[in-house]
Amino acid sequence: MKHRLISSVILLVTASTLAFFTVATDKPHKKMTLAEKGEQARQESAEFEQTQLQKARDAAKTTSDREQEILAKSQSNDWEAQQLEKARAQSDERLTRQQKYLQQAQEAATQTRKIPKDTSIEPVQSD
Repeated sequence: MKHRLISSVILLVTASTLAFFTVATDKPHKKMTLAEKGEQARQESAEFEQTQLQKARDAAKTTSDREQEILAKSQSNDWEAQQLEKARAQSDERLTRQQKYLQQAQEAATQTRKIPKDTSIEPVQSD
């Protein structure tokens, strides 16, 4: 029984070793020539360049979108600024008008009366 166990272990180790060498020889490790390495490097470089260009395009697009948003917000602020300016102009106009009326009232108050004080008003008799 001991011999049988040892022989089955040896058979198992031999089978696994044989399987390993078979798999290893199916895909032989091919050394690349210098020209092949150069071509592969050019391909990788071109792919890398394309990905970088795409990233740059995406970044430029997002920047452009952000600029448009900011421009739209600033234009709405321009409308607010215009409305505030209109309100200020109306307020200034109102103050000017009030000052003018006040000045006219002060001038009228300083003028002498045109109706004499000692004249008496006689009632009108009706017939």
